[in-house]
Amino acid sequence: MPTKDEFDSFVAFVGKKYPRLAQKKVHGTMDGIKLYLQQTGDVKIQECFYNGWRHDHYVTNAFMFTPVGMIRLMVINLPGDTHDLTAANYGIIYKKLEGFFKKYSGKCVVDFSFSLLRRSYLLKSSRIDVTSEDAYGMMLNAEATSMKQVAEQGMHRFQGSFPHMKDHLVYKKNGERKRIIQLKVMLYNARS
Repeated sequence: MPTKDEFDSFVAFVGKKYPRLAQKKVHGTMDGIKLYLQQTGDVKIQECFYNGWRHDHYVTNAFMFTPVGMIRLMVINLPGDTHDLTAANYGIIYKKLEGFFKKYSGKCVVDFSFSLLRRSYLLKSSRIDVTSEDAYGMMLNAEATSMKQVAEQGMHRFQGSFPHMKDHLVYKKNGERKRIIQLKVMLYNARS
């Protein structure tokens, strides 16, 4: 969990560009990313990592980015058929975000893939805000949607920092893949 000073600096950073989000004490944004995985020889294992929507094998990861683009929270190396929402629950990201909310009233911007949950610590972005009839609500949604680009750009920078991330990761049972992803996150944060 960030210190009060770190949290305040994140909110202030957001406030420079998005004053309505600063009023909501937004301190980051979250998104999921699927990384390619080699097929295994075991059909049962292969089924877990197959994503029918994308027609390939993946590992699912969810990252929470600070406004300056660093990865603050993560859950990595889940089977490719795992939804972003499930990944965030499994990796206790939601519990940590709830802790930020209870301690600092902080919120995190998420996209429509996390829309099944109604949580006080999540601020959902969308392309069209059908719930707001007032100008403030529409502007808040526009800022949240724009802020969501921090996560999108972070994902692109993460993959761009390690060009072979677009290649298929090797399936191994001993956790090497997880350690590789953890190391890449640490290197990414060191470069940010």
